[in-house]
Parts: sequence; C-alpha cells; structure tokens
Amino acid sequence: MRIKKYVGYTTHEAMNKLKKELGSEAVILSTRTIKQKGLLGFFKKPMVEITAAYENSRSNKGDLYDERLNRISYELNVLKDMVQKISSEVKDNGSKLPEQLEKYKHKLIENGVDYSIANSIFKRLNEQVNFEDKDNIKIKTILRETLLEYVGLAEPLNTDDLNQKLVFFIGPTGVGKTTTLAKIAGKLVMEGKYNIGLITSDTYRIAAIEQLRVYSDILQLPLKIIYNEEDMYKALVNLNDRDIILVDTAGRNHKEIQEGDEIFKAMNSIKNKEVFLVLSCTTEYKILQSIIKQYNFIPDYKIIFTKVDECENLGNILNVKMLTNKPLSYITTGQNVPDDIELINREKIVNSLLGEI
Repeated sequence: MRIKKYVGYTTHEAMNKLKKELGSEAVILSTRTIKQKGLLGFFKKPMVEITAAYENSRSNKGDLYDERLNRISYELNVLKDMVQKISSEVKDNGSKLPEQLEKYKHKLIENGVDYSIANSIFKRLNEQVNFEDKDNIKIKTILRETLLEYVGLAEPLNTDDLNQKLVFFIGPTGVGKTTTLAKIAGKLVMEGKYNIGLITSDTYRIAAIEQLRVYSDILQLPLKIIYNEEDMYKALVNLNDRDIILVDTAGRNHKEIQEGDEIFKAMNSIKNKEVFLVLSCTTEYKILQSIIKQYNFIPDYKIIFTKVDECENLGNILNVKMLTNKPLSYITTGQNVPDDIELINREKIVNSLLGEI
C-alpha cells in the first residue's frame, strides 16, 4: 500500500488530480484544508489536501493462484452439495411425500429454492396435514398459504418514530447499496413529509463518494463524509435538523467485515436506527450463506434484494428468509432512481416459486 497527497484550490480540483493519476478505486484516507505560505500568512487562499492510498499492481502469478483456489473452492462446494443431497434422499426414503407434494417440491427446487429448505418445508407440511382426501386444487391452496406465511409480510422503513432516525445500508460490494439508498431517499423527498440527510462512510472508493454526491446534488440533500466514530457524532450535530438520515457504508469483500469496524462501532452507539442488509438476488446461495454468517453479530436488520430483474428465479428470497428469519423489505428492479424499487410482494414471489408467472 502506497500513500500520496494531492492539493487543489477546491476539493473537486484535488479529486480530479487524484482520479487522473490513481483511478477511481484509490482509497481516500483524509481530506483537510491547508493554508498557503505567504506574507505573514495573509492574502493567500487556503487549499484542499487529499491523502489517498493505492495498491501496487498484482502479478499475473498471484492472479492465477487466486483463480485456481477459487476454482477448487467452487468444485468442493459442488461436491459437498451432491453428497448432502444424496444423504438427504437416503434419509427421506422411508417417509416419501404424496405424489402431488413431491411434484411441487421439485418445482420449488427448479425455481431456485435450496434442496434442504424445500425438503424441510414439505416434510413438515406432510406431518401436519392429511393429504389423502385432498384434491389437487385443495393441495395447491394449502401449499400457497403455507409459502405465503414463510415469506411473511414486507416491512418497509418505519417512519413512525422520527426523533432523528438513522438508517444504515450494509452489505457486500457490488450489490447496489448506494443506488438503493438513493432510490429510498428519492421516494422520501417526493413524499415531502420529512427532512432528509445523507452520510457516507464508504471512503474506500472515490467512485462511491462521487456517486452519492451526484445524488445528493440532484435531490438537494446535505451529504456528510465520515471516516470514524467521532466523525459520526460531528455529522449528527451538523444534520440535527434532519428527521431521517440515510447512511451508506463501505462496499467490501464480506469476508473482511468485522464487528470492530468503525462503522459498526458507530451503529452500536446510535439508539434510534434501522439497518437494511442489501443482497443481490443473483448471488449464489452458498455465498449468501457466507455473507449472512459474516453479519451475524448484527441482531436486528431487514433485508433488501437488488437486481431482481436480472434473476433467473426468486428462490434465493425464500432461502434467505428461511435462513435468517429476518423481515423482507424492498426489491429493486433496475437502475432508475427513484422508480425501480418496490416493497416485496409475497404473492408474486410464491406464484413465481410455483411456476405460475
């Protein structure tokens, strides 16, 4: 990791110098105003100094090594899934489902529901209900109502208690946290009921700050950039007239997330808050399991699924709901701000899982 400083008469000028030389993936360490040396320190306009860090280019050898490790890991996971599936089928051989239930179970699996989750749902349902005297219409009705209960009702952002509420958006890199935050901010601005403020702690990438700055300018909302817990308290003072403050957090490899990170220290110190874990619907279920495990130190959060328009199926929505038992909230269906976001519709999800849409 190397460190370099850039100076300009404005933040924009210094940032342009930085981006031109290091690109948009450099890590911003600090931004400060400095005085120029002049006659007794007077008559000189102050300048902005940005300190950034950047990595040396990695060798092709290292990239090939990582690629091989990832390939081995993927193949091991596939093999593990096959063994688990065979093991489950052997165990379940003595308690075979009725033909109609078996048909619907395989339909769910075809539509992305994890085998073990689908199996547990149908096995429990078969233990609870006598299907011998039920026709196909009745079986389908029972199954639909069961799945609706498992998915649960959508829980949007709670705006009832607005004694300055902070709303944190957390999640791995590349899932679209910043765009999702901007969509919700846009919806709130359009309602015209609340004073909104924005905070970003995603100081790892210049591009993330610039993206949110563009949204804040368009929506005419104040934006504060924070680097640590102390900066959070300063930002709250500067935004003390705001009813809702939306906080964008760093998009990083989920394996690097730790409970002791500055943003989570800041989150824990806030009383009136809501947390949204943002996940991509296109992410492989095994990786979603790993992400959720990594964030298990956060007791309460709601789930937002992005890139639903890019999904082959909606099985992961039920998978994650069953895995976490956390409330589902919004889905996003494109890049348009603020339009491409809506509350999760459990009827649509169940219809999709049953292959009806």
